[in-house]
Amino acid sequence: MPKQHQSTSMKKVFKELDRLGFSVERKKSGAYSIYPPSSVQGPVYQTHGTESAIHPMRRDFKRLYNIELLA
Repeated sequence: MPKQHQSTSMKKVFKELDRLGFSVERKKSGAYSIYPPSSVQGPVYQTHGTESAIHPMRRDFKRLYNIELLA
């Protein structure tokens, strides 16, 4: 199967995370690890990076890091 292109919405979320100081790392498997900056306490967040992950990410970032993501 050919590789799928990433959605525009997800690109915007990752750009917002980068602006907030989070480090987004794409793994070989296609999953993403999101590391919080030192100013934000919380665990490393793992996601698959598709459009269906946006709503759970918004919910989890509010719960884990007390940050509201724009999407």
